[in-house]
Amino acid sequence: MKKTGLTLCATILGVVALHSFNYKKAGSITGSLVPADGAVNIWAIQATDTVRAVIANGIFSFSTRPGAWKVIIDAKAPYKDVMLENIMVNDGKETSVGEIRLQQ
Repeated sequence: MKKTGLTLCATILGVVALHSFNYKKAGSITGSLVPADGAVNIWAIQATDTVRAVIANGIFSFSTRPGAWKVIIDAKAPYKDVMLENIMVNDGKETSVGEIRLQQ
């Protein structure tokens, strides 16, 4: 009986402790490239965090933490690389950078 009571108290304490923390939900950065096959790689950078996205038919999406991000697009020749700064991501929200037209 004592063991059951202690287990119940420990479980309740654990649940209360977990709910007392404010966890930030991941957000995302999405967008598209024109031309669709104009880039090799695309990264999102925040301080020491770097996330790489797969480009599929010109569409990309990153799952990221909330905050300000920099997006870097490594374009194929003859297109120029692109850098987007201060992309703000909010808790659990999708941030679209829209259509990015690569320039020659």
